[in-house]
Amino acid sequence: MSSSITQPVDIGNRIEIGSDTANALLSVRAHVPPPDLDGGLLRAEVRQSYQALDVPGLDRLRSVAGQFLTGSDSDGFLVVGCAAVLETVGDPDIALDLLTIVLTALGTPLRVFDNWELWKPITSRLDVEPMRAFGIGHNPLHLDLVNATNPPDISGLLCLQPDPLGEGFSLVSQVRPAVDRLASETRRLLAEPVFTDGAFYDVSGIGREYRPFPILDGLPPEEGFVRFTAKMLGDRDPEDPATQAARALERELVAGQQRFRLERGDLLLINQHLNCHGREPLGHGQEQIPEGSRRVLRQVFIRTSPHTLAGR
Repeated sequence: MSSSITQPVDIGNRIEIGSDTANALLSVRAHVPPPDLDGGLLRAEVRQSYQALDVPGLDRLRSVAGQFLTGSDSDGFLVVGCAAVLETVGDPDIALDLLTIVLTALGTPLRVFDNWELWKPITSRLDVEPMRAFGIGHNPLHLDLVNATNPPDISGLLCLQPDPLGEGFSLVSQVRPAVDRLASETRRLLAEPVFTDGAFYDVSGIGREYRPFPILDGLPPEEGFVRFTAKMLGDRDPEDPATQAARALERELVAGQQRFRLERGDLLLINQHLNCHGREPLGHGQEQIPEGSRRVLRQVFIRTSPHTLAGR
């Protein structure tokens, strides 16, 4: 199913990290340990040292995140403007270290993919299936790591270079209201463990492979997930009642989605207990753009919940 044609929204769910915060982060970097990991998670002593820092602006980030990202009545997503950090530092690797400090204001940064770094680079490639993260086409609404017993609480996408053709809008949609709009029989079908998705290997911090899984797990939002990804539906029997129930949920998600363009330095944070996300196609003519000049993101994950930390 293609994304609906809606106008981009003016994001109120936004906070800027100013140059004063960027300079303060840079000044303390030499006095804290590097962002070493343990089982994919930022090491506890490193996280604690970062959280003990007195950096201006981070208390406000926590407050705004509670309002827009992590609160039970929140929209479940937040855009953090980090351009000042990128411009103040210059070196992107140092900037990512500083942003790791920022993330500890919200939880524990998590590297899921063993063969990648904490901030996984996502480039735009012509030789990849268009719907995939590295592709250039429509990436339909989905939950990241949907086939894990313990998906990340927060998924983050940092834009280092937007699509030079001005497209590739980000998509977010609230899953809980979409489920509530479904008929009871549809919800019953979505609670059946009959869905599967993709491969599961070389990952850490997200539990075991969940196969098959239900879309609705019956848990409260702070613990459970709505395990939806449109990508899993293409190979299913379209006449199967469970497939039809999942398509009904997809229609509700698309109807309720918001779309907006990430600019350089924008960090989109998605609460996976409350939202799914996706991407509209990049602009037509990507083959005319040198690979190094196409859209570039960095992906990162965060653990926030004691329930999900315990289940890692």
